[in-house]
Amino acid sequence: MILNNDKLYSQLNFVLNKIPFAVLMENYERRLEFVNQNFCQLFKIPLAPEQLIGFDCKIAAAQSAAMFSNPTQFLVRIEEILTAEEFVSHEIVELADGRSFLRDYLPIINEGVHNGHVWIYYDYTEARTMEYHILHLKKFYEQILNHIPADIAVFNKKHQYVFVNQTAVRDDSLREWLINKDDYEFAKERGKNISFADIRREAFNQAVSTKKVYEFLEEGINRDGHHKFNLRRFQPIFQENGELEFVVGYGIDVTSLKKTEEYARQKDIIFAKVADLLDVVVIVIDNNFQVVFANAAYESFFGIPTSQIIGKEIDAIAIEDTSIIRKDIAQYQQTQHAHHTAKVYQVKDKYGMIKYFSYSFTPYVQGKAGNINYAVFLSDVSDQYYAVAELQKIIDKERRLNELKSGFVNIVSHEMRTPMSVIQSSAEILEMLNDADKVTKPQLQLYLSRIINEVRGMESLMKELLLVSKIEGGKMEFKPSPQNMNEFIEQINSTNFSPYKDGRKIDVQFKGQEYPVSFDKLMMTHILKNLIENAFKYSSNKASPIIRISYHKSKVSILIKDFGIGIPDKDFPNLFKAFARASNVEGIKGTGLGLLVVKYFVDFHKASIHFRSKQNQGTSVLLELKNHDT
Repeated sequence: MILNNDKLYSQLNFVLNKIPFAVLMENYERRLEFVNQNFCQLFKIPLAPEQLIGFDCKIAAAQSAAMFSNPTQFLVRIEEILTAEEFVSHEIVELADGRSFLRDYLPIINEGVHNGHVWIYYDYTEARTMEYHILHLKKFYEQILNHIPADIAVFNKKHQYVFVNQTAVRDDSLREWLINKDDYEFAKERGKNISFADIRREAFNQAVSTKKVYEFLEEGINRDGHHKFNLRRFQPIFQENGELEFVVGYGIDVTSLKKTEEYARQKDIIFAKVADLLDVVVIVIDNNFQVVFANAAYESFFGIPTSQIIGKEIDAIAIEDTSIIRKDIAQYQQTQHAHHTAKVYQVKDKYGMIKYFSYSFTPYVQGKAGNINYAVFLSDVSDQYYAVAELQKIIDKERRLNELKSGFVNIVSHEMRTPMSVIQSSAEILEMLNDADKVTKPQLQLYLSRIINEVRGMESLMKELLLVSKIEGGKMEFKPSPQNMNEFIEQINSTNFSPYKDGRKIDVQFKGQEYPVSFDKLMMTHILKNLIENAFKYSSNKASPIIRISYHKSKVSILIKDFGIGIPDKDFPNLFKAFARASNVEGIKGTGLGLLVVKYFVDFHKASIHFRSKQNQGTSVLLELKNHDT
């Protein structure tokens, strides 16, 4: 038997039935030793867990194989895992009803002897649906990029294509062939001179080495055999750790701009007509920083007639900060090098909506006199910007969930070991005393109190885990209403801390003219109880904590101060992280989840919380709630 102690089994049964995973334990002969309620619910088993104890799991697996999309493969894979006797993590299992599960397997090995198996299942259906959704978004944005009237390509670290849009390469087969190839291979395939590949490679390396956008003018021959000029730009994208992730190449045809010396008047007409057809905002600026042209897209986006900015300095255009444009033009005037600073502008369109525009510019010769003008391009990248932001939210949420899972495993394997040991030892002592008929009422009370306290501690941990899970899952409702803050705090104090278990009482002080404060009672109760409990818990044998409620015109501040062990400076960055505790709390019980939940609830209120502390000198916590009436 894997679990041969009835009391230990009872405690494990209580804990494992609380965790949000399906758990099954079998002995080496594959007889079922334990299964929790979540397992029965996940696999729709119409029996109570205790009715399944002793079942032959091999027979049960064969009988339930039809639930899976590939019954044969399901059974074969179980035998493979059991034969290997190695840890398996997050293996995807597909069910016939369309659900997807993640499966973990842990061999139970005691002193080198294999005693049994643990199977853990998680419902992965929603996460799998999210993955498909992300894939759909990827295809969606690829379709958008393919219809943008500009050459767009994405390169890996080796300057090999990983994406190129249809505007750049119309031939589908050639576009597919280009993936994981570079321009030298393209030149060889098409029998072209490699000089253009040399220029592009140099520009690519320059952008990567400087970590800035690099822009250059490329001359070539178009499909009709005529000269063409493309303004090309390489923009390197780096990860947070500084490592290059990929490089985006962007090119627009500026052939008409290069022909201005020969076809000045014709060019102006063509340029104006073409620019008016573009979705990109085009603004032309002369050497004196005055606007000489703006296309129809400018008026379409900003709702401002182009006549209002023609002839005026660039500060008149509908973006707040034109210093970047001035700087790039001034740099070109000094160096004759068309390099500009990467910039994304946040502006309001004619409907008052926030939009994001990427900026680029190119100089060109205007007329026979050889005057230099500068074409500024503002491209609407709002969709890409919001898509990246949304994907980042998904990534951040997934990372938080992974941290919570890792922390949960650590809590189960470490933090619960001590209470389980206390419970087991207390139960065994009581059992021995009872067998010897020597148990006394004080002894019974002592050991029962230990068991009850440890069980309550584990129950508190499980409640906090479930609360965090509820918040992360977006299932927590925020219900604020105007309340009397003074009475609310007095009620919490009298119910929970008057006095504290060590006999101390908190000193409650009120300042200013009170007024109703809007907050969620459930959340605020949790916030204040946690912070006051911490003030007592971490200041044992010290002066009583203080709580001061101050009313200001625009906010209500609640200061909770203790004179205890304080928080080391190195632990401040981890205050609101799951399962993180200060390095000086050894011997003081805690889960590392309390302040995480507090921070969630503070954010619900759009309030603020600040800590000030020094080790061995106490801690002050300042909670500030806005007065929404102001």
